[in-house]
Amino acid sequence: MRPSSVLRAVVLLLLVFPPGCASASKSSARKAAPSQRASASAPRGQQARSAPQARPAQPTAKDFAHDMVEAHNQARARARPTPKPALPPLVWSDEAARQAASWAKACKFEHNPERGEFGENLAAATPDAWTTQQVVKSWADEVSDYDHARNTCKKGKVCGHYTQVVWRKTTAVGCATVTCKKNSPFGADFPTWQLWVCNYAPPGNFVGQRPY
Repeated sequence: MRPSSVLRAVVLLLLVFPPGCASASKSSARKAAPSQRASASAPRGQQARSAPQARPAQPTAKDFAHDMVEAHNQARARARPTPKPALPPLVWSDEAARQAASWAKACKFEHNPERGEFGENLAAATPDAWTTQQVVKSWADEVSDYDHARNTCKKGKVCGHYTQVVWRKTTAVGCATVTCKKNSPFGADFPTWQLWVCNYAPPGNFVGQRPY
């Protein structure tokens, strides 16, 4: 039966690079459902329901770029343990954004095999489940599942989105988002979904290296 209330479902996909290689190694995915505030998630395989909310105005391209850079830099400023020296702020890359937009329009929730020398974070949700800032926050919140001393994620957890966001050698980010009506990762009951793609230069998440 189709739920009567609005479902807020979210999926994240991360990319891990082996040392010295620009192609993806084993990818991981996490499925969650945020609460009404879109800040907490339910366990894997469970879905949370939230009350319908007014559709927010879509940001302009300029605002989207500003919000993405600002959210990434806030996450980098709050990295734990505190990086010494502080992580340099990211800047917007038009080249990375074009790469992200080119892949996003395909509406495939999988990594771009021809992305070149870019790192990549993906997120998918039912439309308007998250703002731009909340997408980045969802990646940054993985800090609680990352052990910097051992450079590992907690058992059964995902933290590679976070480590890419705070990767010291990454200097630029470019992102895109599209509303899709095909290939929904949420099944036939939710054919319309939103996809975010962020590309990073230089890429992070090299196996065996710490983010900072």
